[in-house]
Amino acid sequence: MNLETKKRVFEHIFRAMKRKIDNQTLVNPFDESTLLRNNPFGARLVPPEVWKGSKFERSFVTTLGQGIFEQIGLIIAEGTGATAVNQHRKSIQLNTFQFDTIDRIVNRQATSKKSEIVSDIGVELRSIRDLETDSQINVNVISDLYIKRSDGREEFYSFKTVKPNKDQTAAAKKNLLYLRTENTNNHAFFALPYNPAGEGNLYLSQSHKIPGKFFDMEDTNYVLIGSSLWNKIGDDDNTYKELLQIFEEVGKYSSERIKKEYFGL
Repeated sequence: MNLETKKRVFEHIFRAMKRKIDNQTLVNPFDESTLLRNNPFGARLVPPEVWKGSKFERSFVTTLGQGIFEQIGLIIAEGTGATAVNQHRKSIQLNTFQFDTIDRIVNRQATSKKSEIVSDIGVELRSIRDLETDSQINVNVISDLYIKRSDGREEFYSFKTVKPNKDQTAAAKKNLLYLRTENTNNHAFFALPYNPAGEGNLYLSQSHKIPGKFFDMEDTNYVLIGSSLWNKIGDDDNTYKELLQIFEEVGKYSSERIKKEYFGL
C-alpha cells in the first residue's frame, strides 16, 4: 500500500473505533443493575467484569461485520489505481436451464448431511455453461466489493463472517455461479477476512463444517481467506502484513481508551 492508502485505511478504522468506544462509554454504558435484573442467576455466579467484557466484544464483532472489511477493501483497491464499489449491483442474463441447475446444485449441497467437501466448482461451471435453451432470465447480483482493474479485469467479492451460516454461504455460492457462468472473465470469490484457525492453517472444516458443503475451502480460484484475500485486493504480497500493522497502530489508541474509559483501569 502506498502512504496515502495506508492513511485512508488508518483513518477509516480509527473513526469506526472512536464511534464504538463513544457508544459503549457514553451512549450505551454497561449497567450492572440491568445485568442483575435480566440475568439474575448468571450475574450472581460470574464477576461483572466478565459480562462487561462480553458486552463490548459482542458489539465490536457486530461493528466489524457491518461492512468495515469490505469498505477497507474498497480503499485498498482504489489505492492500486483500480475502480472499486461497495454493494455493486450487476444484472446478468442466464438461460433458464442454467438458472434452475444452479438452484438445484446449491439447494442439494445445503441439505446434504455430508461433512466432506462436495464441490468442485470448476466441474460445476463447465456442466452449467454447456446447458442451452432459448428461454432467458435476468438475475441481479449484489457484490459486497467490486473491483475493475486498469487492464479491464473485473473482480466480485462476497464478504462473509469467518464462520458464516448456511443461508449466507448458499447465497454467496449462487452469486458466484451466476457471475462465472455468465462470463468466464467474471472473477468472483467467496471472501473471509481472516482464518479463524490461524493464518497458514487449514480452515476450520471440522469445527465449522458449513462452508465445506458448498466450497473447497482451500481452492483459491474461488475462495480467498486472510492473506490470500487482502493480497489479491491490494495486488501485492505485502498487503495483508501491512493491514495488520495498521490495525495494531489503531489498537494503541483504542486499547488505552477501552481500558481507561470502559473498564476504569
